[in-house]
Amino acid sequence: MPCSTTMIRTNQAEADNGSQNARSTLADLLRLLGNDPTATSHQAASQIPVGLRRVAAGDHLVHMGAPSDTLYFVSTGTFKIFRTDEDGYEQVLAFAGRREVLAFDALCMETHPTAVTALEDSTVYVIRKSELPALSRAEPAFERELQRAGSRALTRTNDLVDVMAAVAAEVRLARFLLQLSRQMAASGQSPRRFHLRMGRRDIASMLGVAHETVSRSFTALSMNRLIHVSDRDVEILDMDGLKTYSRSTRRSMDDVGVPGTRRQPGRRTTARKPIALHGLPA
Repeated sequence: MPCSTTMIRTNQAEADNGSQNARSTLADLLRLLGNDPTATSHQAASQIPVGLRRVAAGDHLVHMGAPSDTLYFVSTGTFKIFRTDEDGYEQVLAFAGRREVLAFDALCMETHPTAVTALEDSTVYVIRKSELPALSRAEPAFERELQRAGSRALTRTNDLVDVMAAVAAEVRLARFLLQLSRQMAASGQSPRRFHLRMGRRDIASMLGVAHETVSRSFTALSMNRLIHVSDRDVEILDMDGLKTYSRSTRRSMDDVGVPGTRRQPGRRTTARKPIALHGLPA
């Protein structure tokens, strides 16, 4: 079909654009998103080129205010989604990993309302917004995945609202770690053990607390044997206990009964020494 030919040429140009890109196909993207690669329809998808862009750690994938003409599906790596206020303050909104879509918030806008940078060396599939109708007609599975991607993008917004609804910093951190756990599980990785790709200040920005408070909150959760922290590696020791505590919206660790807490009623707790997160830079 004519529109598919135009689409393929555009995608091929994207795929062949220098050392930053590699050759890939729509079938590869569908496999990433969990579709059956043996399906008959994938024979057509395997003939449609899709750009695969490499993004080095620290590089921008999307600039806030730049023209919006592309969607990105994360193949490997981790990205930070944020906006910068007029006074220069950087507000982190979310972290995205494998199988997640980036720039979906600008799908119906002319410019990007947020920025996206890579937290590690990463790769993304590149889909032009103008190609979406033709791709959906050529491969119905892609249209379904696009709808799911939109749902996941909305979920990220709801996750931020859920985190900020908690008053205590430890509760915000607990909710954040549970969200990371769900993201890991959705991408086929361990939901209990993961490596933090983001720095302490990035976590603090998303949680809306001072970065020193992040260390104290990790310490509180660790001392109550809910998690174990070693540099950037986090292990959830008590998933049910962490979930229970995450629902205690307004109370700090010392005010709520948490499995493993050794605090006695009427006794003053001693000051906790924050965990030294040597691998978690500011």
